Amino acid sequence: MSYYLLEPEVAGELGEDTVMDLDAQPPVVTRLQYVIQDWLGDEILESTPCFVVTEHLAGLIGAAGLSGYRLADAEVVLGEDAEELAGGPVDLPKWQWLQLTGTAGADDFGASSNGSLVVSQRALDVLRQGALNNCDVEPL
Repeated sequence: MSYYLLEPEVAGELGEDTVMDLDAQPPVVTRLQYVIQDWLGDEILESTPCFVVTEHLAGLIGAAGLSGYRLADAEVVLGEDAEELAGGPVDLPKWQWLQLTGTAGADDFGASSNGSLVVSQRALDVLRQGALNNCDVEPL
């Protein structure tokens, strides 16, 4: 099976309500707040070491029976300058936290040694059913 390294759109940053253990390597996040500053519309976003997906994409992932992930609640909010950067009101979809539990190169979702997202061909095909226009995809 083919595997790919994905670098999703970074549309913001971890918010101050994020709870993260920086002593662990890679850092362990137990509560996620993602603050969107400048979103280009992709349905998977990153702010190291976390990934969020729209509810639409989460549903597609769940329906496909993919391995190596868990979905959890995430607080996704607009940053102070987000509407100004977008040139007007931003209508945010609901988001889910995509937690990587699999092994890169074995499961459909996994993390590389530096925490990057690694997905199988099956997972990539599902992700491409959503908006994925600003995500870099490289074969492994």
